[in-house]
Formats: sequence, structure tokens, C-alpha cells
Amino acid sequence: EYNSDAALITNAVKEKGLTSLIPTLAELMIESFAAEFSNAVFVPVPSSKMNTKKRGFSHTALLAKALSRKVRGSSYRHLLIPAKPRFDQVGLTGQERVSNMAGAFRADFRGFRPTGRQIVLVDDVLTSGATLSEAIRCLELGWLRPASFLVFARAGAR
Repeated sequence: EYNSDAALITNAVKEKGLTSLIPTLAELMIESFAAEFSNAVFVPVPSSKMNTKKRGFSHTALLAKALSRKVRGSSYRHLLIPAKPRFDQVGLTGQERVSNMAGAFRADFRGFRPTGRQIVLVDDVLTSGATLSEAIRCLELGWLRPASFLVFARAGAR
């Protein structure tokens, strides 16, 4: 649940640069599911280029890397690249989020051979599903179907 505690932790990482919290977030995300992802490739869902540049790091890439360290036989790989400028999603309606995310990513599969491994998308907060839907769409255009996704928190109505 994206409550005040989850928001505090997420914002401490993203806005204050407290990346030392990333391994703890990964532990909380994976603790119930580690066996299910034993041969996974964790794929970070990228933030906008502007936010990544402002922060100086990609929090989702750090999360994917931390997850891969916690699950035997797994790895992480950047397969999604920001493809266009986009607005911050905070305060946007569901439809505005979908429009904002349309065409947001492009896939880069150079040198990647999934060889039966499951693809797991990694993001921090799931709100409307627009970002993950666009990430899935982008990967599927390249004939790669994600098996699952992991997020730290779920915001909004269920």
C-alpha cells in the first residue's frame, strides 16, 4: 500500500538520493516471491531522461540490480530506453497518464538472448498501470512477453 510510510521511503530514495535504502526496498519486494523468480531477468522501467539526469541515478535500475543480487540465478538487464520527453505523472488522471506514456519507451535487445528466462519488470509505485502497460507493450512489439512485474507499493483504488 502506498501509504505515508511508503511515500516517505520512496521519496527519500528518489528525491533525496538515499540510495542506501535500495537493498531494503528490494528485500521487502522479494521476500515472499524469491523462489518464483529464480531464473528471472529483472528489467527496470526507466524514469524520464529529465528525472534521471536530475537525480544522477536511475532508482529502478538500482532496484533491479539489488533484486538480482537477492535471487539466485537471476540477473538484471536494461531493455527499455526512454524514447520521448514526458511529464511527471503526479497529479495526472488515468487517461492523462495513458496519453503521457504512449510511445514513452523503445526496446533495445542488442546482444540479449532470453533463452527461456522469465522477464520481470521493476518499478517503484504502481498507480494507474499506464507506465507498466506501456513497458509491456514495448517489449511485446519485440516479441518478448514479460512474465511478471514487481513494484514496491500500489497507490490508488484497487
